Amino acid sequence: MLLRGLLFVAVFSLVPSQSNGDVIFQNLITGTNPNAFNPYTTGQTFDSGITVSGIGRGGGINGTDTNDRYNATSWNTSVIDLTAYFTFTLTPNTGNMISYESFQYQGQASATGPTTFAFRSSLDGFSANVGSANANGTTINLSSAQFQNVNSATEFRLYGWGATSSAGTFSVNEFTFTGTVSAVPEPSSIALLSLVGFGGVVLRRFRCGCVGRLN
Repeated sequence: MLLRGLLFVAVFSLVPSQSNGDVIFQNLITGTNPNAFNPYTTGQTFDSGITVSGIGRGGGINGTDTNDRYNATSWNTSVIDLTAYFTFTLTPNTGNMISYESFQYQGQASATGPTTFAFRSSLDGFSANVGSANANGTTINLSSAQFQNVNSATEFRLYGWGATSSAGTFSVNEFTFTGTVSAVPEPSSIALLSLVGFGGVVLRRFRCGCVGRLN
């Protein structure tokens, strides 16, 4: 009973206290001509355990004046232009890591604006689409393994293309990243978890009366 109690205390003392689905980075984007800034950071909120970039844009698009949304033109390519995107970067502070849950946004495109969209991340060099982005906005699921326990900067890009005019616009009206921010386990804690795992084996062997036969 004593061994089992010690194992219980050891395991749960190493599990970070955190809730699922916290807002870790958000901007509702209200203001006059947010596009005048690259990146735009006014009004953003974020978890104290991370650093964020704001919303910015790649060199292939141009900001255009519109209030209460981050708006741009020049999406008029027939295939994806790897320089035409909105960008967001989240960086865990030293000793922290991020486990992402989702990216949610609202957007809008003009009648001659882009018609095809992609959301990608720097974790694979922006090579694969994540979820299914669109003009009006959606929720992109970020709960897959590659987005868990990330302890370095991650850039996300929202690409658009297929506009019928260079004057066609697409904007992000607001966005939210959800997930959890927690401390990276200390090496000593990882070693203790290994010891706890071994202790669990010993406890099971003890119960069955075969402590002397671990193989």
